[in-house]
Amino acid sequence: MPSRAVAAVLAAMATISDASRTNLQSMQAYEEFRRKFGVERTHADSESYMARVLLFEKRREEVHAHNAKPGKIWVAEVNQFADYTRDEFQAMLGHRPLGRTSSSEPKVSSFLQMKPSAPLAASVDWSVKLNNSKVADAKSQGGCGSCWAVASAGALETHAAKLGGSSIPEVSYEQLVDCTPNPEECGGQGGCNGATAELAFQYVQEHGLVAKADYKGYQSGGDGTCHQPSSTPILTTSGFVRLPVNKLQPLMEALATQGPAVVSADASFWSAYSKGVFNDCEKDAVINHAILCMGYGKDAELDKSYWLIRNSWGSRWGERGYIRLLRHTEEDAYCGTDNRPLEGVGCKGGLATLPVCGMCGILSDSAHPTGVKLASQ
Repeated sequence: MPSRAVAAVLAAMATISDASRTNLQSMQAYEEFRRKFGVERTHADSESYMARVLLFEKRREEVHAHNAKPGKIWVAEVNQFADYTRDEFQAMLGHRPLGRTSSSEPKVSSFLQMKPSAPLAASVDWSVKLNNSKVADAKSQGGCGSCWAVASAGALETHAAKLGGSSIPEVSYEQLVDCTPNPEECGGQGGCNGATAELAFQYVQEHGLVAKADYKGYQSGGDGTCHQPSSTPILTTSGFVRLPVNKLQPLMEALATQGPAVVSADASFWSAYSKGVFNDCEKDAVINHAILCMGYGKDAELDKSYWLIRNSWGSRWGERGYIRLLRHTEEDAYCGTDNRPLEGVGCKGGLATLPVCGMCGILSDSAHPTGVKLASQ
């Protein structure tokens, strides 16, 4: 049911002239949107409510305008983010990749250029190869800027699933949010305010990770306190590999021969994505989101190559929680600059600008765990 403020506005609108019928229709559409997506947002007064209605209507117009473009290769839709302000959506991202400064580099295994014994597969899809829907399904980070932790936990689970076994436990990304130290403020101020996959992998290498059901300290949105679990870790690693920055081939080789990798991107324009191959980032990109790359392929109908990305905004967003991002097939084919590192990239005291390559800067920061082992194996 609408709140009192909403009901009052609806009642008032019913008595005014036909000139305002368009506003009434917008309000009715907004209420349908709220019911569909379970939006429980409260409004202090009719003015704040109407501000959301107008924002929602603007997003609807943007979706319509995009979908009317000739030659588009991805489709937009009105989804759960349709009434978010820019600041509210940016808070969802909560990630800045590693700052590439000597003082902030974590311990990391060096990358050895792989020499595949055979040409790489034309396509790789770990969501299909693992044949485990629980591991492959997209998760939702909620209102916490914990994309870095959700993506890292996903990488650990999928690498564990490669080892076989009938049941792969869900590990606690909440433990990562609460317990991963971030003194250099790499990727943000820590917890729900951002960190990096490298820091998460380093924490797991040193402490292990418990099952989701065994970590009880996490509060909604994170409480900022690490509650060391009493149970023993269910998953451990021997380390992680950070792939060469802004290089295409190493990421493809890692995906084809090792498994899913955590990557970073500018997700500022992803909110309305529904399906297709996304190609609407400029070369200059502000890297602000960590996600899990589950493979690569080519859409035969669109004749476009893509990266297969598992996001952390729930399964109702995009293609069952996934987005396909345009993949350029040559090194250095789409490179630019992150001109606002303090908004998205780097550690405290890091560089003023950073080079980024790939659609939405997808090649700028990639890593995957090594030596993943479950306690039961």
